[in-house]
Amino acid sequence: MQTSPAIRRRHVVPLLAAMAVTLGAAPAWGQSGPFPNKPIHIVVPFAAGTGTEVIARTVGQKISEDTKQPVVIDIKEGGGGIVGTLAAMQAPADGYTMLIVANPFTIVPGTNSKAPYNPLKDFVPLAKVAIIPIVLTVRQTLPVNDLKEFIAYARGNPGKLSYASSGPGTPSQLEMELFKQAAGIDIVEVPYKSTAQAMTDVVGGQIDMYPAGLPTSLQHIKSGRIKALGLFNTQRSPALPDVPTLAEGMGMPNYVATPLWYGFVARADTPGETQTRLHALITHAMQSPEVAARLQSLGAQLITPTNEEFSQSMKAEIEKTARIAKALGIAK
Repeated sequence: MQTSPAIRRRHVVPLLAAMAVTLGAAPAWGQSGPFPNKPIHIVVPFAAGTGTEVIARTVGQKISEDTKQPVVIDIKEGGGGIVGTLAAMQAPADGYTMLIVANPFTIVPGTNSKAPYNPLKDFVPLAKVAIIPIVLTVRQTLPVNDLKEFIAYARGNPGKLSYASSGPGTPSQLEMELFKQAAGIDIVEVPYKSTAQAMTDVVGGQIDMYPAGLPTSLQHIKSGRIKALGLFNTQRSPALPDVPTLAEGMGMPNYVATPLWYGFVARADTPGETQTRLHALITHAMQSPEVAARLQSLGAQLITPTNEEFSQSMKAEIEKTARIAKALGIAK
């Protein structure tokens, strides 16, 4: 995938009271010690407006307030996250460059044995911060109102329904294909290059369904322009309390779906004390009521696993993705 120069733009998080240090104000939380003493960069490997960018910007603003240093949001979209990931891997290992990651960070090496990076060797986890459910949405005119009706309808119309995906090896494709297998249904995949276009087409009825991230679909669900049948998650979302998980809706309690998840990593050779400092800054930001309210308004569930648990979950997801990719015939 080519990366448009227009997309590679840099946004600086506004820094209020940036002159406080110069004027001799008392140091804010997070200012003790020599790090950081210059701008911190957060590389976002996906487009502006995505969950990764919103979370990076929200957390970055709080870190900026705490440290009295600017936080620069570097959007480097392309290659399913590869462009931004490689940019972070090539930056100095001094802690001044972080990478915000999501499911594609583990999907790429899970589907491609020749991936240009190894999440477990080239990077170190700093903090896993949130999960956002994928929602199985369908066009408003589809004659179904819940998951069981949908499965019955799909079984009665094999190969006649279509779903939008973000392409091979993406969360929308992998989770939808697992769902199809579990439900015993045949639905045709239609890959899209644009999340916005996929949502536009399901709202307009040009495509039957789209497993979309909650921030992308929430306003359309609440307005009644599309229907939400189930969540790819282990629990219901406060943003959509009446929408069951797929396991609930299918009556299959052992069915496990993976939501979209988000976290921060740095180069593996970043000094240990700097890793600790960054972890503390991110954790403190996530404890802010303003940050929590902003992310929860998008349907995000805030989480606080240890970095060891974060690392283990990435390892498990790489292995799971490799099994699915092999079964689907998309492994490289």
